[in-house]
Amino acid sequence: MAQALKTLSMDEVAKHNTKEDCWVVLYGKAYDLTKFGKVHPGGAHLIYDNAGKDATALFDPIHPKDIMDKLLKPSLTMGVVDTATIKDEHIAK
Repeated sequence: MAQALKTLSMDEVAKHNTKEDCWVVLYGKAYDLTKFGKVHPGGAHLIYDNAGKDATALFDPIHPKDIMDKLLKPSLTMGVVDTATIKDEHIAK
């Protein structure tokens, strides 16, 4: 049985904003992309430049919505983000 995901605030996600500690939000879920960034086919900078942010708007036109669940181990899904805590400065542009 799958364990329920933790609910996170966007402020918590925003603390993970370096290439050594990189969480990115996609479709309301926070993922730890610290290691994945190094092997990202589009280049590490695309991941690390959006560390600690919601990058859904940048991600969506290029990737299938379910790609993260197919590529990443479940342990790299850090939780679900409370949408009420997302502010404009949290959104990658």
